[in-house]
Amino acid sequence: MLKTLAGKHKSAVTKMARRYKASIDTPDGRRTWFQVTVRREKGEKPLVARFGGIPLKCQRTVVIIDRQPVMATTRRNELIHRLLAGQCEICAGHAGLQVYHVRKLADLNRPGRPERPSWVHLMAMRKRKTLVVCERCHQDIHAGRSTASVRN
Repeated sequence: MLKTLAGKHKSAVTKMARRYKASIDTPDGRRTWFQVTVRREKGEKPLVARFGGIPLKCQRTVVIIDRQPVMATTRRNELIHRLLAGQCEICAGHAGLQVYHVRKLADLNRPGRPERPSWVHLMAMRKRKTLVVCERCHQDIHAGRSTASVRN
């Protein structure tokens, strides 16, 4: 902290330590800390930032009470929701679901293809590189055969 302040003010670390040094009496004795006070307009309290002044000695009589961790609920991502729906996104079949994946969306618009199949339109419309399909539709996609009409 002092090095950062010294660099900002183009000064030495010892000068910054001398400038911002403050002390306080505690039950454990006198403690030293660094304090910056920014005065504000009349009627408002000054802003005070403090660093240090904490005794770092071991407290042998302290009872440690562990709190139960808060279990954060994380929402599942969209692909998991689509898989849990249990339907092929092309023909609405329910058997043998698989995920078809393209490397990147730009691969769907390769030049030289006469007409894009309906599943390509579906992936482009959703802006998703994955498609949950049944095994039969997956084989049709890889073989280049036409698939059933896409359901919306």
